[in-house]
Amino acid sequence: MSLSVKVLNILSGKRAAILNKLDAEGLGINLHDRIKILHENKTATVLVEIGEEPELVPRGFIGLYKEVALELGALNGEIVKVELAKTPQSVTFIRKKLRGQTLSPEEISSIVQDTVSLNLSELEIAAFLLAQEFYGMNMDEIEALAKSMLKTGDVLDLPGKAVDKHSIGGVPGNKVSLLIVPIIASAGLLIPKTSSKAITSPSGTTDTMSVLANVEFSIEELRKIVLKVGGAIVWGGALNLAPADDIFIRV
Repeated sequence: MSLSVKVLNILSGKRAAILNKLDAEGLGINLHDRIKILHENKTATVLVEIGEEPELVPRGFIGLYKEVALELGALNGEIVKVELAKTPQSVTFIRKKLRGQTLSPEEISSIVQDTVSLNLSELEIAAFLLAQEFYGMNMDEIEALAKSMLKTGDVLDLPGKAVDKHSIGGVPGNKVSLLIVPIIASAGLLIPKTSSKAITSPSGTTDTMSVLANVEFSIEELRKIVLKVGGAIVWGGALNLAPADDIFIRV
């Protein structure tokens, strides 16, 4: 089916598009199905949301969030082709883990890659995370997950020995990183500490640090700071280091 583009002035943080309810029924497409959108020589696979109000997305149109419209280079009124897309194979691997089975490094890599590429719904990512909670992961799976998360992002390459203080966060008022990082740096070790903003408490480590100094830097800027003074506390969300980690935390 060919549909006209309606660009929605909304940054959604997800790969999704809105179909008019009648168009979706005509295509046999349901909520959260995947469709492939083709525009000129570009394609994007997105999850479907259904618009029940015709003034939001009229019949014959497809509502594209800004991220998807930019990816496709699609403008208001332009024509795109829409077709049903296959479910990613990584969903099969998530179901396998939900049955308590062990995943291979290749299967874990597939899940992480589809997570970063925004090919999985939040429901599917939540299922993967809950499967880890219910059944755990052996050391081979943990190693494969860590390596896959590393490979799907940018890498901060530093000479010598670099160390990290890491936690999953969520302890209100626990700001030990602000003490640990300068102590470690004063001992001659490199410690490029990335932290999150508020998750379960009003102020994350990065929020607290931002009162004292800027916390948003590029990877190259972070590298220069660490090489000069030994350590830094910066916001991980401004970097592309292990982007899957940010998605898993949000879900």
